[in-house]
Amino acid sequence: MIFIKKILNLNNYIFIFILLICIFLALNEFFKHKTINKINRQLVKNDLVTSDQYEEMSLYSSAYLLGKQGEYDNAIEKYNVLLKLFPETNNMDIIYFNIGTLFLQDGLSKPLSDDGKLTVENFHKLQSAIISYEKALKINPINKLAKFNLSILYSSMPNKPSDIMSDKAVQELSNIPIGLP
Repeated sequence: MIFIKKILNLNNYIFIFILLICIFLALNEFFKHKTINKINRQLVKNDLVTSDQYEEMSLYSSAYLLGKQGEYDNAIEKYNVLLKLFPETNNMDIIYFNIGTLFLQDGLSKPLSDDGKLTVENFHKLQSAIISYEKALKINPINKLAKFNLSILYSSMPNKPSDIMSDKAVQELSNIPIGLP
């Protein structure tokens, strides 16, 4: 007790200053913790995370939700923006895995060509999925899901797409002007 009285009497201002700093730091950590808990609850509910402090998490959650809604191209675009804005992110292998999965789902959700083979568009999407899974494995070689999906793609992917041109491709080719202007 005497020791506490000496501290309070000798260094009253220093003690109060240190106490105020500790209170300020504790309040700061409390509000950070509260914000992080709110974001975690949003992620668990699959809600969109909107936070200026956590732009990386906001982009990730919006890309993830777009993918769940079947908007594969928009989700892939968001993930690519995320990779450009945050090239040193700790979740880079997960992002590449998600991009690969989106390419895979998009490629498998489209109909086959008239001869029962993959269309050129689907073939390229599945090749993009392979590239994304390989990037994920290059960053994290123990990513079991990327290994599994990659092995399925390697074992079932045809060597080439269908030779039959789709109506869309023919229409696009018919729009090319012939000759010089």
